[in-house]
Amino acid sequence: MEHSKYVAISLECGKCSRGWSIKNEDFQKAIIKCENPECDNEFTVYEGMKNGLKSKDHIVPKTFLANDIFKQMINLKLGYSVYVNLPETIKKVYTVNLFPFTEGSYLVGTTQLEKNGFIIMSSLNDETEIESIGKEIQILAMVHAKTDDYEEPWLHLLSYALEQYNSEDYMTSVLLSQISLEAYVDTTLTKGYKEIGLDDDSISRFIEATHMPVKVNSLMSNLFGTKLATMKNYNDWEKKVLKMRNLIAHGKKTVVTEAEAKMAYDTVVDSIFHLIEGVDNHYKRKLSEA
Repeated sequence: MEHSKYVAISLECGKCSRGWSIKNEDFQKAIIKCENPECDNEFTVYEGMKNGLKSKDHIVPKTFLANDIFKQMINLKLGYSVYVNLPETIKKVYTVNLFPFTEGSYLVGTTQLEKNGFIIMSSLNDETEIESIGKEIQILAMVHAKTDDYEEPWLHLLSYALEQYNSEDYMTSVLLSQISLEAYVDTTLTKGYKEIGLDDDSISRFIEATHMPVKVNSLMSNLFGTKLATMKNYNDWEKKVLKMRNLIAHGKKTVVTEAEAKMAYDTVVDSIFHLIEGVDNHYKRKLSEA
């Protein structure tokens, strides 16, 4: 299969909405200039990543986690199915998109999607003549997968939150959005406390006993010199997202609107990258002082 590799998270210009895969050198730049020659917008890498995670791309699935694309032209007979083998290097498949290349009126889809392969099925529709059964058709299969052995729990949760939002399961989307922030904060604090010599048991007990507003402010400030309270839309998180999450968890809120779910998701993306930028700056300062 034809293979191309890219960075899972993309940058997007907030002015013209042009997006592109993030490059390693982008993290070294204080300011990034939009790649659209007709746009003069400039922004930080963190702002570009936030825009990329918030955008709703209707063509390429927003998986965040898939850093590889595999493509292959598949030949099959209309009305039949074919099994497509995938490379052994794939650790997980996220989505498969099918693009019919043969003209005509017919249906195609995938089933039994696994990391080793999947089945493409084809069938007639109401407009297809019965004589078309057995006709050779070509389908381009585009597989979004992961070959690298990395795990980022908060990215998984954020990806699932967006999936639920797109599926109009707004209540679950709100819960997963907030939990993704909690996962990032807990993981980051655990790493920070280990660096100063605390043992796993003490860290776990301390983090479990601490409320989120304290974690994202006092604890993050003590370890990394950054706090969520300095984010311009902090009140959206503390007064709306966190409150809504708790009401849902305790059964006191049973209906969530699309606008509420989008606000929660966008606010959590802002929150995570506000903290990521602060933590990155902390380690850059330490490196410069060494």
